[in-house]
Amino acid sequence: MKILLLALFVSVQVLSVSAVADEAAAKMPSPFKIVPEPQEIELLPGNGIMFGDLVNLRMIGDFDRPVMGAILSPLTASDASGEGTLTLRLDDSGDVPNSSEGYLLTIANGNVEIIASGEAGIFYGCQTLEQLLEDARDFQTAIPSCRITDSPALSYRAVHIDVKHHLDHMNIYYESIDRLARYKINGIIFEFEDKLRYELQPQVAAPESININEMAALTNYARRRHIEITPLVQGLGHATFILKHDQYAHLRELPENRWAFCPMDDGTYEVLFDLYRDAIKATPGSRYLHIGGDEIGNIGLCHRCGPTAEKEGLLSLNLYWLTKVSDFAKENGRIPIFWDDMPLKAAGVYESTWTDHPDEEQAAKEWEVGGPILEELIQKFPEECIYMRWNYGMAREPGNIMALDWYRDHGLKTMIATLANPSSTTVVAAIRSFVTLAAEKGIDGNLCTAWDDHGHHMETYWRGYIASAEYGWNPEGRTEEEFYGAYLQREFGTTMPDYEQFKQELWDAESFWLTSLNREGSRVDLDNALLILPGLAHWFTPDTKMDQDENAFKSLLIELPDSENPGKWSSKYEQRINEAKKIADEYQLTSKALTTLNQQSRRNRYHWEVIEALNDFHITAPRLLLALEQCDRKKKKRPQDAVENVREALNEFQQSWKNLETVYAKTRFLNYSADFVPDRFFHFASQREDLTWMIQVEELLHPMVEEWLDRIN
Repeated sequence: MKILLLALFVSVQVLSVSAVADEAAAKMPSPFKIVPEPQEIELLPGNGIMFGDLVNLRMIGDFDRPVMGAILSPLTASDASGEGTLTLRLDDSGDVPNSSEGYLLTIANGNVEIIASGEAGIFYGCQTLEQLLEDARDFQTAIPSCRITDSPALSYRAVHIDVKHHLDHMNIYYESIDRLARYKINGIIFEFEDKLRYELQPQVAAPESININEMAALTNYARRRHIEITPLVQGLGHATFILKHDQYAHLRELPENRWAFCPMDDGTYEVLFDLYRDAIKATPGSRYLHIGGDEIGNIGLCHRCGPTAEKEGLLSLNLYWLTKVSDFAKENGRIPIFWDDMPLKAAGVYESTWTDHPDEEQAAKEWEVGGPILEELIQKFPEECIYMRWNYGMAREPGNIMALDWYRDHGLKTMIATLANPSSTTVVAAIRSFVTLAAEKGIDGNLCTAWDDHGHHMETYWRGYIASAEYGWNPEGRTEEEFYGAYLQREFGTTMPDYEQFKQELWDAESFWLTSLNREGSRVDLDNALLILPGLAHWFTPDTKMDQDENAFKSLLIELPDSENPGKWSSKYEQRINEAKKIADEYQLTSKALTTLNQQSRRNRYHWEVIEALNDFHITAPRLLLALEQCDRKKKKRPQDAVENVREALNEFQQSWKNLETVYAKTRFLNYSADFVPDRFFHFASQREDLTWMIQVEELLHPMVEEWLDRIN
């Protein structure tokens, strides 16, 4: 489908005063798009305001001036109450929402008043006003007289920042906090792994990790913007960042496997509690401590915990660990958060929570069996812990609903976790699905995860982050299509018809790049990863060296044309070549659209720079295949232009790769220092200590292509 290129609003029909007077509880006229969408907007008779009308700031009540955006910051604090005044009033009487984060914003007769019962409400009212003024400026139109009554559906609306495989420059985290506050996000789960400079267990800290005092300063900066930073330090499993070090090898569940601690060894808790103490110190004043606990996979196998596993079952080992760390968190003034998959797996009901493969009847049967298993150990489930029910697809799988009901029926606290998947075209639908379900179930917290497994650029997560902000505040608000329009306007000051189709075509290119140069499967597919990517055996055998047999890996890459059998290769890969042609055609449109988006965006052009660099990089794989096909189709002597096209495809890859590194380096540290201890396991981004984990396939294949060219020429 041909993509419609970017188009800004070229005309705006502003409601007349008489029309406004006839409207009640109406939506704001089309130029204005507030994200998240407010709960209630009532258009009023009379004059509103233009951009630039506000000059004074009056504060009534005992509170500090809130942190403000670029438009409101210049307002002069005074006792003036005449036209052009923004009044902030701390007051819990009248029609103010019954929420510390709620606010009542009234625009009338050249003035603005924001009333709230809490300072967070004052802050969020200012964020809404800032967005309205931004649109009034961008579209040169008046904000109509109106009253906005607003408060969040969920009181805890968090996003996940995962730095296990890379660090961004510190200023990016500060800028991200300002950006998240703009969308009324009030929590960050910051997953450290080895990227905090631990003082009590310094061996764990990567050489380029964040200093504890530096992280504490970031935490305080976030708190002034009503964002609470919670540390996440993985515990029982996902522990390769700790157990890769020789001094901790004795704590492994299995000597040759660095993935999991033994839960019955007291030394496990000596190490983990030290890491938790430093993480708490780095995030002063926060309520929570996320302790991880997911995807354990191999406990109950060693001599220390085998007898307990045999007598009481694997679930009892998980709960033993969970109780120990929960008690520690409680003693240190923190509420523990725990990924909930392991108890559900032990009970045999986990699959029903994320897939509709077992229908409602089958899921109910599984819970009839699994429920009693959970019931037997219910007294061992720590009551002070928050069980985070994570589901990265659509939420209404029958088992997922049954799990949420089980937690509620047994008085256990629950939050939900969704996913800001950079590649998925259904990410907004999935987030809306789960947040809406959570609101229905009375669940008061949502985390939007952003895993670093594939090393995505942080900029690519923001669509998911903002969707989470939108629906965590107002689950019943915009449709997905309406959300995309609001997202583009807020983030970039522009819009784009057929944005969803545009995202699909970008994903088509990335998806093809992932698979096109392998004989089978994806370069990041876990099922094939041990065979495709050098170094993955480190997950299982930590002493394995990187100099494994390259020929074994080369045999898993796509073979090259046979000069003695012209056309045979093209016939074998006909379907792949046809897909490459489709991707190349789409690229002509997506690349033009990206250029236009970059040129016409009023803000955050770096986002399009990242996406454009990725798009230019992903097209190199289909172009190489098409060039090889051109050579293969020629009988006997090949025209020089066909050979040169292959060389040009190789050169284009080098150029696009260099550009991608340059673009990433503007925000990200690309290399680890020489003394970093490798942390290899199945995550794509764990394979190298620089960005070249992305191109291991090309590093093997392209020299083979060059040798092939020399032979046929």
